[in-house]
Amino acid sequence: METTTQQDEPLTDTLKPIYARFIFDEQEQALAFAGLINEPDWTVSVDYAPSRARWQASVRRQIRPMFRDITIWLVTLTARMALLGGECDGWGHENQI
Repeated sequence: METTTQQDEPLTDTLKPIYARFIFDEQEQALAFAGLINEPDWTVSVDYAPSRARWQASVRRQIRPMFRDITIWLVTLTARMALLGGECDGWGHENQI
């Protein structure tokens, strides 16, 4: 029997820590992006990625993963990132970092 998931159905019934990662050429860009994150249940960290010789900002939050909610979250973050000239480097569950 094949199982499919509808877009409005949760991927799981429990909250999961997820992240989205964004890459910037300059530290100032990554820090400015971090300054745009003011939601109380989101955390952001900025660090240097030597393998890429670029700065990365990772945004984390607890969410009951639903395709719609993840998409809205990523669109929101990507719009903020676009103001500063970064690139989206992907997203995933916290245990995938």
